[in-house]
Amino acid sequence: MRPTPVGAPARCGARRTERLGVVAYTNVAPLHWGLAPGPGLRFVRGVPTELNRQLLAGEIDLTLISSVEFVRHRDRLRALPDFSVATLGPVYSVTLFHWRPWEALSGARVALSTDSATSVALLKVLLRAAGLRATFVPMAPDLDVMLGRCDAALLIGDVALREAVARRPLGGKTPLMTDLGAAWYALTKLPFTFAVWASLENRPPSERLVAELRAAREAGLGQLGAVARAEAEKLGLSPSVVQRYLGNFRYYLETPDRDGLLAFAERVAPGIRASELKFWAL
Repeated sequence: MRPTPVGAPARCGARRTERLGVVAYTNVAPLHWGLAPGPGLRFVRGVPTELNRQLLAGEIDLTLISSVEFVRHRDRLRALPDFSVATLGPVYSVTLFHWRPWEALSGARVALSTDSATSVALLKVLLRAAGLRATFVPMAPDLDVMLGRCDAALLIGDVALREAVARRPLGGKTPLMTDLGAAWYALTKLPFTFAVWASLENRPPSERLVAELRAAREAGLGQLGAVARAEAEKLGLSPSVVQRYLGNFRYYLETPDRDGLLAFAERVAPGIRASELKFWAL
């Protein structure tokens, strides 16, 4: 079951200035490789929760919006039909670090990164499916502080990737880790779509910008080694680790990714119909 594409983007004449929300995480780097701000295009960088808010407030024109916000605000948003940030199985950068085993998390205090929207909703879906209840505490993404105060901590993005690779002990003990992408696949046998490029329904992206984004994605995936080397230097990780990480993502919103998106939508908005998730026809 895939959402039905509707609508059409604005045709490009004299180029208006479009404000592109760019998520400040390594996993999206291939999607804007070589794309630079200039006449008619301005970058606004931030973490997912910041960019979600800015898009919904009309402060930016297009961004990789968290899937849960795309579902919650489906009456106001449309997504590009062929872009996603998704994985089939482990994601490696959306991780629950926890002192107790997963099956013993009932009654746990769980620190939630304030940078995250979709991953918070996904964690709650997974806990509910396992019959586990927890108390949630929003916190800044600092694993030492989070696990010093709570039984478990949800991290996303680059900080989660670095912590997962380091697998360091805290206070003499190494926390357990649960990869939420892997947990979703175990539950549904579907990919998990973490984000889609979306705009407000009354402000379609220009055809020119969409073409530039497609070209940037092709360049990024075609030069994945170069992308990985550039990102590895920022992260302090080896290029080979970062290249394997980036090569794991699904960036085209193919039919299985849409099926996974709809399966998630049905869990956060019971009764939703596929046709309620709207896409630009390009």
